[in-house]
Amino acid sequence: MRIFCRLSGLDYEEAADFRFMCDTALSYIMSRIKHGSDIRCYGGRINFAAAALAYYRYVLWSLTDGVINEINVGEIRVKHGGFSELDAADRLCREALADIGEILESEDFVFNSFS
Repeated sequence: MRIFCRLSGLDYEEAADFRFMCDTALSYIMSRIKHGSDIRCYGGRINFAAAALAYYRYVLWSLTDGVINEINVGEIRVKHGGFSELDAADRLCREALADIGEILESEDFVFNSFS
């Protein structure tokens, strides 16, 4: 949660509403870990990858939920986020998952034919 808070800019109380995103991200990563992997050496990186995945999902959710990160002061308008934030969150998530890639099962679907 602390890493997610840092990435999202939310304080701990605000982030509590999105704990489910952190929990499901960690569950997803843990379900992909190869059998027999020694995850003790990867603990911090697994947590970071889960937080990065949760952050990516949070940014995606905020875009689809209609949340507008915009401030208007008179004639000045400052807009924050949007697809550039989504792109950055996506890159961060991909890099974090690649960092633990050696212990993750591939998501590639293989269709085999048996004769």
